[in-house]
Amino acid sequence: MLIETPAGIILPGHPFFDEYLYCTLPPGWRNFAYHNPDFAFVARPGDGLLQAVTEIELEDYLEGGEYDERMSELEDEDYISDNSY
Repeated sequence: MLIETPAGIILPGHPFFDEYLYCTLPPGWRNFAYHNPDFAFVARPGDGLLQAVTEIELEDYLEGGEYDERMSELEDEDYISDNSY
């Protein structure tokens, strides 16, 4: 399995992929923040990528069940054991 390209791009499966993914802000977030001063970052279920959202979208995320779904993904035993290095 290829986990790093010759150019040094870290792909899924590399030990540092998740660490880098969770400490990097999404592209374009500064422009979004400039136009939406009340914003937050959320991690969508399934991929865990951060996304900038408005205050209303944050409420929908929390009350609509997406937050609970993401938390259950993180508590999943397979997820925890697969990402421990």
